[in-house]
Amino acid sequence: MFSVSLPTLSLVDSDIRYTEGQFSEANLVTWKVGDTWAFDIELDAVLLVEDSPDLAGSSLELLNGDATIVVAAVAPYNVSGEWVPSYRLEIDAYATGDGRFPEPNTGFFASGELLVYYQETRWVRASDLAIISRVQSLDLDFDAFGVWTTGIADFDHEHLYEPPQEMHDFPLRLNETWNSASTHTQTWSGNGGPVALPSEPEVAEEIIVYNVTEIGQSPASYSGCENSYRIWWNNTNGDLLEDHWWCPAVGFDVYWWTDDIALEGVDAKFWLTDYAPADSADITVQIEPEVSALNRIINVTISGPEGQSGTLWHHAAMYNFTLEGGNTTLQVQAGNQMDDTPTSIDWGTHGIVACIDVQTESMNCGGSTLTLEGSAIGALLRQDAIERAPLVLEVGHETAQRLGLSFRF
Repeated sequence: MFSVSLPTLSLVDSDIRYTEGQFSEANLVTWKVGDTWAFDIELDAVLLVEDSPDLAGSSLELLNGDATIVVAAVAPYNVSGEWVPSYRLEIDAYATGDGRFPEPNTGFFASGELLVYYQETRWVRASDLAIISRVQSLDLDFDAFGVWTTGIADFDHEHLYEPPQEMHDFPLRLNETWNSASTHTQTWSGNGGPVALPSEPEVAEEIIVYNVTEIGQSPASYSGCENSYRIWWNNTNGDLLEDHWWCPAVGFDVYWWTDDIALEGVDAKFWLTDYAPADSADITVQIEPEVSALNRIINVTISGPEGQSGTLWHHAAMYNFTLEGGNTTLQVQAGNQMDDTPTSIDWGTHGIVACIDVQTESMNCGGSTLTLEGSAIGALLRQDAIERAPLVLEVGHETAQRLGLSFRF
């Protein structure tokens, strides 16, 4: 074992947030119906083709194309028995690449293009942007330059995460690490082509270790995203699963890479090319204090269109409000609910979300993150851990991989 010598901590008032103004951080963002992100994409399915006995002798180049992600709806969604504000994202992608495949009847090889159509419906919890569920649809066809076309694969792949998969633990800070442990249920239907699809649903515990490794320029040179937050996803063996660059200016990843977007091993890269925010009124939520002891009464100020009524959610607790004069302040019980990544320094980080137009699928929401601290010493430990994170990150990251425990520092 090892030890690290730390200077003595002095006790001071726990209400003070020591990190404010001293450390760069990315806070919770909210999306609106119609928000759209466009990407250039690159898919690498070369090994998938080369390793498939059914496609022996076939060859494939890299696939290139584009994708769009649209916020199609904002509505309450049932998460573990609680109806909470959530987003429905619609993801559509199309890519092509040169290849050589056998004609299905004669077996003769012909050159042409592999055509890839990808569609995904994803539900995301508004309070922390955690993934609740997603359904992927993939259609692969080979076009021998108009002579003949054959289907390679056409299937749906459904994912359900319980609890939701927390890819971001807002507020994001450099060198922070957290784990997300979920029961991941997967269901397949259709024709997997070169990959045999499981006939029955698969249920397994999935632990992902997240690490904010740097802040800076991503591989996508998009204006306003020069200070993006790089988040590595690792499994408990230390294997890199995904590499994301989160850009606060666009409220989404400006670039990401995944080692498996579909069919057990199709790598994918996405570069942001355009961001078009929806034109609708802003709803803002301010929490005082942003860092609170357990069970404390906090003030939540909501601002938006004059006279609008709506609902505020803190977990499943709901508070109705009316924006007289364009704003209102509610007194809310902070509670003592631990989140899915508890630590000795953060009891929980929970998003508080306020929405108007709550009877429609075009709810307009704002949000902010409340951090709960279990004690006064927790506030001091939090401050000290953030300052020392660069020194202990590597050790903590390796510990997380070995133990698979849920913690954040």
